[in-house]
Amino acid sequence: MKLLFSIILILFSFFGLSIVNGQNCPSPFLYRPSNDTVGDYDLGYQYINTGLPLPPTLSFLNNCLMPCQSLFYEEDSWSSFNKLVKQMGAVAFTCSTIVMIIYGPLMNRSFFKFDRHTITIFCFALSTFFIGVSDLMYASNGIDMVCPESHRYARQTDKTCATNGVLFQFGWLGSVMWFAFLSLDGFYRASGKKMNKIAFAIVLAVIWILNIILSFAPIGGDQYGAYFVGQVNCWILVKNWQYGFFWAELIISLAIGFVGMCLTIFSLIRKTSDGNTLKHIAPLILVFLLFCQYLYMIIFYGIINEKKDHYSNILAKQVGCLFNNALFKMGVPKVVDAGDCKFNETITFSSQYAFTFFIRLLGIEIFTFYLFSKETLLLIKSSYIATMLGMGDKDAYDVELEETD
Repeated sequence: MKLLFSIILILFSFFGLSIVNGQNCPSPFLYRPSNDTVGDYDLGYQYINTGLPLPPTLSFLNNCLMPCQSLFYEEDSWSSFNKLVKQMGAVAFTCSTIVMIIYGPLMNRSFFKFDRHTITIFCFALSTFFIGVSDLMYASNGIDMVCPESHRYARQTDKTCATNGVLFQFGWLGSVMWFAFLSLDGFYRASGKKMNKIAFAIVLAVIWILNIILSFAPIGGDQYGAYFVGQVNCWILVKNWQYGFFWAELIISLAIGFVGMCLTIFSLIRKTSDGNTLKHIAPLILVFLLFCQYLYMIIFYGIINEKKDHYSNILAKQVGCLFNNALFKMGVPKVVDAGDCKFNETITFSSQYAFTFFIRLLGIEIFTFYLFSKETLLLIKSSYIATMLGMGDKDAYDVELEETD
């Protein structure tokens, strides 16, 4: 890669090509006159980096901007990402809303009895609801939300970016925390063990307070923005902030979730408190699927961080290819057309697509596993609306209700 750039630099210098106002940044790059390329990063500008010292005649290369959305994927791939977020985000938002209505205070009489199980499901659905809202913001604003200019990535000072980032972080992190408690709820229900209502109230308060702090604190560090890997939401920009405000909490939640699953399985093997093992299988399957999805997210993110220098070199190689073709079109002798400048190896589209897909799948899963369950039907039957219409029984769910005294 460095050899390729060296050849290009020598050719530029040897033939004494005249660059006027840097207008020869080859497509899809754009020249930006600036003496503060580092400071411009805070504004959302991504400059190309050849990784080599440049002679004066080629100093303009330092002022060539990366396009938004980035070159990590082809246009067709970015189009697929955009459609996924807009379409699947809308479906997940709808699913989450339905679960929230059924399990929330509007229909659920047990909500105000502080029923641990229904409140836990409501809180998980509420979290995925916020993810859906952030996706609807993207659907409404389009690519302009993450790319306010053709060669600039959004920052939290841009319209809607900070709001989108907070909503996405709040929903994603909330789903992680409530996944952990959902696994413990499965154990409590299978084993018949009780949880004191005061203890549950403390857990409820701690999770939401932590979520609020961890979602709004990055604003103080100007951390919300869009970046050039396969992301179509504003989120935390700097790696160390991501570790502290999301990934550490996800690792802890996964550990709790794993313990909860093991305890639930052990309870099912021994014999459930109500003698109905099948009743507890579906929630356990849901928790297991969520566990696998969150684990994939950690592995995927870890691999990206481990190979970030490798990916940067690939991007630099493509930049070199584009400049080589620019020289060829200018008729520089001994320069051969390099052909299409495409990535041969980078973050695979399928792995990034799966990462994005799993986040949007959360709201659909909670809907799928709980909407058609017996307890949901009983909640609807005992709801305020059903009883007002003379079609329900306000005590219907009490038969299934597990007190959390």
